[in-house]
Amino acid sequence: MAHSLTPGVFRRLFLASLATISGRGNRVAPVNARAVRRILVVELWNIGDIVLLLPFLAQLKAIFPAASISLLARPHAREILDGTGLVDEFIDDAAPSDNWLSLNPLLGGWKDLWKLRADLRSRDFDLAFQCRLHVREHVILAMSGAGRRVGYAFGEGDTMLTDAIPVDDLHRHKVEDWMGLLAPFGDPVTMGNPGLSVSDKARYGAREFLDSHSIDEDCTLIGIHPGASVAEKRWPIERFAAVAEEAASRPGTRVIAFADPAGYGQQLSEVPGVVIAKPSLTGLVALIDECDLLICNDSGPMHIAGGLGVPVVAVFSSGVARWFAPLGEGHSLVSADAGGLDAVPVERVVRAAHELLDLKSARDISRP
Repeated sequence: MAHSLTPGVFRRLFLASLATISGRGNRVAPVNARAVRRILVVELWNIGDIVLLLPFLAQLKAIFPAASISLLARPHAREILDGTGLVDEFIDDAAPSDNWLSLNPLLGGWKDLWKLRADLRSRDFDLAFQCRLHVREHVILAMSGAGRRVGYAFGEGDTMLTDAIPVDDLHRHKVEDWMGLLAPFGDPVTMGNPGLSVSDKARYGAREFLDSHSIDEDCTLIGIHPGASVAEKRWPIERFAAVAEEAASRPGTRVIAFADPAGYGQQLSEVPGVVIAKPSLTGLVALIDECDLLICNDSGPMHIAGGLGVPVVAVFSSGVARWFAPLGEGHSLVSADAGGLDAVPVERVVRAAHELLDLKSARDISRP
């Protein structure tokens, strides 16, 4: 469960003034699932958070089959989820860094606030959901004017919700946090694991890139992404280089290393046999889909791989994996019991990679 923002005196007064903007009170109306027409989901955070939303969105489609689902998110959500069929409308903003779609709940002027309020209310939502313990999301749900506004209770701004779900476990996975919001509407529907989609155009572009570097479809392709959203989540680049060198030396194996938009990861171009890619987000998804294995940090690309069913070896800080492990099975999450990322040796990551590749090879051989 993500931690909450604890408001000071000014913010408490600010919240109190905003608690009245829903205008519908907190009477909880019964829900006829087939009568629900419009649903709002709020997820304004990072790439990995969007991928971990997949199972919840699939549940909404199953429980409320007649409903249109709108996702209020930052622009990367559209690129990641486009083609999955799980979102009917993306409500995003081309420049969210200085308004109410930023990660600062009090950033942006009153004009931005009321514009967002009017935009959401014009859609006449029946239900609205968000799962983060954060005052901004409570405010946005209230502004939506939805008949049922569902989120987790944490004391500050809970009156803006119609369904304030008690937090009964601070250590469960993010997917379970989302699923817990369905409690007022019955049990989840049994279904397979939803995944990300790669368009034909993006798939063709990825294959074209690989062909241009003489990486054929029969080789074992290992992707390495050494970046992360913050420096504290990055295993040392020199150790990724050592892993890349070992992987590139294996017969029949090619290595593609991903550099982020700022160029972090470009250093791996010095490793013999490593191909560097600096793709767009859509291109990154398509190239990861071509990989047999991704080696990375706790990061957005890790979650993209999980959403695509690509096995992952991910280096985590101690204790974090229980909240943010990638979707699916067959991953290896490597972390040190103490000492942080620097305490994770190269040998452990190399061994984990070998084990997953051997397992994948055995599965491929056993298939008819």
